[in-house]
Formats: sequence, C-alpha cells, structure tokens
Amino acid sequence: MSLPSLPSSLPTINLCSKGRVLVRVDMNVPINRDSGEILDEYRIEAHSRTIRYLVDSDLPVVVITHQGRPGDPEFVSLETHAKALSKYLGMDVRFIDDVIGPRAREEISKLRPGEVLMLDNLRFISEEVIEGEPQKLANTYLVRKLAPLFNYFILDAFATAHRSQPSIVGFPYVLPSCMGLIMENEVNALGKVLNMRGVSTVLIAGGAKVPETVKTIKTLLSKNLVNKVLIGGLVSQLFLALRYGNNKLLSNVKVDQNVMNDAMDIMKLFSDKVVLPMDAVQADGKVIEPSNAQSMLDIGPATIDLFINYLETTDIAIMTGPLGLVEVDQFAVGTKDVMKAMVDNAQFTVIGGGHTIMSAKRFGLINRISHVSTGGRAFIQFLADPYLPGIKALELSKSRFWV
Repeated sequence: MSLPSLPSSLPTINLCSKGRVLVRVDMNVPINRDSGEILDEYRIEAHSRTIRYLVDSDLPVVVITHQGRPGDPEFVSLETHAKALSKYLGMDVRFIDDVIGPRAREEISKLRPGEVLMLDNLRFISEEVIEGEPQKLANTYLVRKLAPLFNYFILDAFATAHRSQPSIVGFPYVLPSCMGLIMENEVNALGKVLNMRGVSTVLIAGGAKVPETVKTIKTLLSKNLVNKVLIGGLVSQLFLALRYGNNKLLSNVKVDQNVMNDAMDIMKLFSDKVVLPMDAVQADGKVIEPSNAQSMLDIGPATIDLFINYLETTDIAIMTGPLGLVEVDQFAVGTKDVMKAMVDNAQFTVIGGGHTIMSAKRFGLINRISHVSTGGRAFIQFLADPYLPGIKALELSKSRFWV
C-alpha cells in the first residue's frame, strides 16, 4: 500500500492571503479533574505555529476548538487555554465565553489584522457532536452563524479529522479551506510510515477510548498493516473479560454489543497477533493474574517483559494510549518501560494522544520519538485509511473554491 499524494493535492496555508481567517485546531488537552489545571500544553504549543504564521501574515485570526465531552470532568471553558496560547504566541489572545451568540459575532467583526480571538468550547454547542455529510452539517447553526464572517477556513485539527462533525467538514463546504501547518506535517510524517510497509510493525494500544480503539485494531489487523498488537489500559480489560469470563473487569468499561462483537472477532480471527497482559497491578498495588483481577491500573512485570521482548525485534513501533493510570507514578511503570523499549529498539517510532504525549515528556523520552502526532485515534485511523473525513472535506472544498 502506498500513500496517496495528499500533501500536494490539498490546499496549503499560504493560499490564505487577505481577509478574516477561522482556524479549527485541537487543543483538547489533559485536565486535572480537581483543579481544572492543564496538565500538558503540547497541543497548544504545536498549534501556535500555525496561528503565528497567520499573525505574521497580518491576518485577523479566530481560533475554535473543543475540550472534553458533555458530562466529562474535562468538559470545561477555554479561558485557560487562551492564556496558554498567549504565552506561546508572545501576544495577547482575546477570549470570549461565547461561540455563536451576538457577543461572539460582534467581537469577530471588530477583529483587526494581526489580532487573535479564541471562542469558547465548541462542544457547548450541541450540534458539534452530530456526525454526517458535509452538505448537511454546513446547514447547522454553528456553520451558518460563523461562516459568513470569514474569508477562509483552515483545518489544523488533525486530532479531530476522523470526526465528520460541523467544525471539521461543515465549514469547508461553504468556505475556501486549506490545511494548517500541523495538519500538513502529520500527513507528510505518517505518509512515511505507510510507505514503509513490509517491515515489522507493532502497535501498542492502550488508553480509555475503548470503542474507537477496538474498531481501529480490527481494521489494522484485517488489512494486515501491523504484525502484533500489544494491548493495555482499559482496552485490555475488555479483551481479558471476554477471555476469562471475568465480568468484574467490565465495571468501568462502557461498550455496546457491537464493540463486544468486534472484540470477539479479533480474538477469534487474530489470536496469533494479539498480545494481552499476563499480569496486572491492582489499586492496592498487588500484582495479580487478570483472571482474578477486580481492577487493572497498570500492566504487571511479566507483561512488561513480554511486551519488551516483541519490541526488541520490530522496525516500526506505534503507541496510542498509555498502558495504565499514568497520572499516578505507581501505575506509570508499564507505560514508561514499554515506551523506553520502543525508542531503544525500533527504527521509526510514532506516538499520539494527549496522555501518551504527556507521559513521553514526563519520562524524558519525547525528543527520542520519530514522530509525535497531535492525534490519538486520528493517526491510527489515518494509517488504516488516509482519507479521513477532514481530508475528504478539504478535497471537496478544493473542488468547490480553489479549482
């Protein structure tokens, strides 16, 4: 499989020359659930490159992004994000606690060249979680209220490009649109991974986004794009519950029957390629076999050795999601040791996702990773199929406005 020539076929940021610019970034970052403090600013710093480019081009810039999901403790306002962005830009970023209301639209209309305004959390608007076709989502209030105020739309939110939501695919349908610098860099870097097919590739799949990860694992294995999948985190609890009939492991794993069926298919069809934990660390710190575990906050020492053994002979290692509760040192051992084995052995390494990036920085390994993707599930889905909804939306915008 070779990567389609996406970077050259998609409009790039230098096409935006005059007029007001709307930039969709992904500053969905790890948040301290008690204090509301941002735990890692990697994505904010990364996106500041695109925004700085636009500021230096003397364009009025409005930034939109989301944080968390409704009902999630990380579902908060973006005022703190605006302050963090100000720090990386070295200039004041105005913030307004509104998205599509009269106050937001008034502030947008007053914006002058070289100024930056950040609107509040996109997901405060219920339409933003709707998924559908671009033409339908272009008719949402979010797009209809904001699009007439802008000359260009820039999609820099690679981490959300796998979502067919209004802010990703709706705006490109009605505005001349292009890639931001992060989006362009991601497509180019991950293209290298696609073009290295035929070598040994190991996927380390962890984290808490169980349904998306299970679907992606099934796709990658079905297309024979990875040789082994080493599974930890909450994702492993689903597979282990099915293997051992230990329903206690499902107490904090929220999945529907379709996800359960996908997991069972994976275990049946790809049992030789899926590697599950042999032992686990419980909340009390005890190491226990998964068949008897009531909780799994980290992989155990035997599993760490097993995972490292596979990594010693791999060419490409990809990690999406931590293998334990990395916010607590006691349960970060597995993630740290396995990540170190990645960088020590693999020729090309890729990590993605907010908590994975935060962990790499904390372990002092971030500068040894070949490519740090701002995307979590997006970069894995890109490897399975490069034509993410966001990329297809940019192609559609090209055909409607640039050609």
